[in-house]
Amino acid sequence: MHRFQTGNAKRDEIDMLYELSKQIEGHTICALGDGAAWPVQGLIRHFRPELERRMDEFEKKKSAASN
Repeated sequence: MHRFQTGNAKRDEIDMLYELSKQIEGHTICALGDGAAWPVQGLIRHFRPELERRMDEFEKKKSAASN
């Protein structure tokens, strides 16, 4: 999630993070496992277009700064 916040994530990491959260959910004896997975799943499920838009913005800023 930190990579998403700082603009260092790639688009394929969205699906990777979602799949990872699904592997945690219901597969741990720790009650906090589900609690950690659900916010990530909700973010991706409800705000994926926004994540992708922000990734595009970060990429444009990086490209402009390197030119």
